[in-house]
Amino acid sequence: MEPNEVRYCLDHYRESVARSAFLKTDIENLEKRIRQMRDTMVENSICITQKWTGMPHGSEVGDPTGGLAQRIADGDTPEYMREMEAEMRKKQEEYSRRTTMMAYVESWLHVLNERERYVVKTQWLGGSTWRELISGFQEQFGDIYSLQGLRKIRNRAFKKICEIAK
Repeated sequence: MEPNEVRYCLDHYRESVARSAFLKTDIENLEKRIRQMRDTMVENSICITQKWTGMPHGSEVGDPTGGLAQRIADGDTPEYMREMEAEMRKKQEEYSRRTTMMAYVESWLHVLNERERYVVKTQWLGGSTWRELISGFQEQFGDIYSLQGLRKIRNRAFKKICEIAK
């Protein structure tokens, strides 16, 4: 991975966490709706029965229930269901990309020492301001660091991450 790709992953981590949670729920709902629609199609095909009214009928013998059952068995689905399935596949692909990116970021954190990890998690992944990071770092470690000192820690952590991501 190039450094700009690593930076992109780090910059968009929080967005990916939120989007992945949404996508997971949305995919589950789509799967449920599609399953219900398929079940309804099968039920409707079974419930269609011929009515004997004594009235004359056409000379062709037809089996609409059998025809529908055959189309379902062959995997034929209505256009609206194909659109829903395409939407679900698109969301599954995005979910896969985002969760992979999140797994990369989480694995990169293991190479960092405690201070580097704190800086990256708090400032880069957590979105804290530098001022919040300075005071939080002092509370966490008891050391007073300047903005430049914390930037050096972050840059050192970024170099380590880029080495792992090669």
